[in-house]
Amino acid sequence: MKSFIISVRMAVILLSLVVLLPVISLFGLLVALITLGRASAFLTKWIGLALGKSVLFLAGIKIKEIHHDPEYKKQPAVFLFNHSSTLDLFITISLNLPKVRFIAKKEIAYNPFFWIMAKVTGQIMINRKDSRKAVEQIREAYDYVRENKISLMLAPEGTRSRDGKIKLFKSGAFRTAIDLGYPVRPVFIEGAYDLCPGSSLIFKPGTINVHFHHATDTSEWDKTRLRKHIEEVREQYLEWAGE
Repeated sequence: MKSFIISVRMAVILLSLVVLLPVISLFGLLVALITLGRASAFLTKWIGLALGKSVLFLAGIKIKEIHHDPEYKKQPAVFLFNHSSTLDLFITISLNLPKVRFIAKKEIAYNPFFWIMAKVTGQIMINRKDSRKAVEQIREAYDYVRENKISLMLAPEGTRSRDGKIKLFKSGAFRTAIDLGYPVRPVFIEGAYDLCPGSSLIFKPGTINVHFHHATDTSEWDKTRLRKHIEEVREQYLEWAGE
């Protein structure tokens, strides 16, 4: 009976996405055209809430935010989240963090609706298969990010963990933080893997805890010792995950 209910939920979610994706993306495109592209902040917030909250609600999933640092919204930062579930997309866009943009892989363009949403909200799309090109694309966005005091959010593991364990962290997110003069702020997503492991498209109902931890200052970091700094941040995730 339980598996039947989950199957019905997933059918409802898929049907809702068939309706939501074109409606939200075309609305966003219309607003962007009318405002000559000046409404990206509004669209980022509205689209994230509409899409993320809708999917999580239909899946019977609740998000509990736990703020270990009450100052987590008060300065631009590079937000880092552990990535182990398809749910992570819907979780992160529904958090309603102020002035946050995501660094997304260019393969998102394969879905025209996701591409429209990414473009009208000013997300940064990179070619993840070409690391040199990806670095160039991120650096091209630096001036825009600094001038508008925009935060960035990305997964330092680079891709989803298939077994739920914390994978090795790549250096890109940390180099970006140093280049921008931003702190890195760890966000630990607890419970997403249990409700939807890896790349599964089956969501189980439940509660996911999202922990916002204290920022780590990168202003004194030495790039020649970057791997050591990265491992120190990763050690925190291993501790939070009980690994």
